[in-house]
Amino acid sequence: MQKEFDEALENLKNIEVVDEQSAARYNEQFKALIGETMQLVNSTDYDALVKAKVEDAEKKFSAKVEFSDDATDAYKKLREVVRFEMFHEASLAGKEFEVCCTESNFAQAMNKLRADISKLVPEDQKEAVETIGYSLYSDFTKYLICSAFDMVADAKIFEMPEFRPLQLNALGKEVRTNVNVIRQQNNKPQKSQVVTDWFLTVMVLPALLLRKLYSVSLVEMFEVEQKQADNAAHLFNIFQKRMDAFSAGVEYQILQEFLAPLGIADSFTVRPKQKDKPKDGYIS
Repeated sequence: MQKEFDEALENLKNIEVVDEQSAARYNEQFKALIGETMQLVNSTDYDALVKAKVEDAEKKFSAKVEFSDDATDAYKKLREVVRFEMFHEASLAGKEFEVCCTESNFAQAMNKLRADISKLVPEDQKEAVETIGYSLYSDFTKYLICSAFDMVADAKIFEMPEFRPLQLNALGKEVRTNVNVIRQQNNKPQKSQVVTDWFLTVMVLPALLLRKLYSVSLVEMFEVEQKQADNAAHLFNIFQKRMDAFSAGVEYQILQEFLAPLGIADSFTVRPKQKDKPKDGYIS
C-alpha cells in the first residue's frame, strides 16, 4: 500500500489544474490518494514506529524524550521527537537560542494592544488592561513559537516516507481545525483585533505547507482578509528559503525572521542562549 500511496502522491503533484479536464484528473487522483492514506493510517501501527524513533533519538543524544500534555496522538508525538532532535542538534552545533520577552519588549507590545483592550475595561479597572494584555501576548508567544518549530518538524517528517500517510491525515485535520477556530472567532467580539490578526496570519501557515508538500489546497477555506493571506504567504516564503539551506538552529532564524512581517520585531528577543537567567525580562 505504501507504493500505491507514493504513486498516487506523485501523480497528484504532477497535475497542473488549468481547465475542466485537468481539474477532473486532479479530483480523481486526489480521491485515490485519500483512499490510500486512510488504508495505511488504519492498518499501520504508527505508535510502534514512533516508539522506535524515540528509542533511536534517546540513544543518539543520551537523553530522554519528555512528551508534553499536548502530545495526544502518534503524529504529535512524532513532531515532538523531531523537535527533540532539532534541539540537541542545535546544542551540539553551538546554535542554542532562547526566545525572550524583556520588559522593553512587553512595553512595546502593550503599545500595540492597549487601545483595543482599554475599550473593554471600565475606567475604574484600568489596571486590568496590563493583565489582559499579558495574557493575550503570552498566548500568542507560545502559539507562534510552536507553529514555527512545528513547521520545521513537519518539513523534516516529510522526508520520512513511511510517515507521509500519517502526516497527510494529521495536517488535513489541523488545517480544518484552524478554519473552524477562525470562523468561530469571527462571530465573537475580540479583546484585541491586533492579536487576533496575528493569530489569523499564523493559522494559515499549515495550509500553505500542506499545499506545498501534498498539492492539497485548503487555503481558500480560511476566507481571511487579503492582508492576512498576503502576510501568511510572505512568512511561508521566508520559511521555504531557510528550509532550502537548512542546518542546525535554522528554526530560530525562521522564527526571528517571522517577527518583522508580523510587525512585532520590537516585541520579541531571539538571542543566543545565556547560561544565567536574563535580568531584563522573562523567558517565554
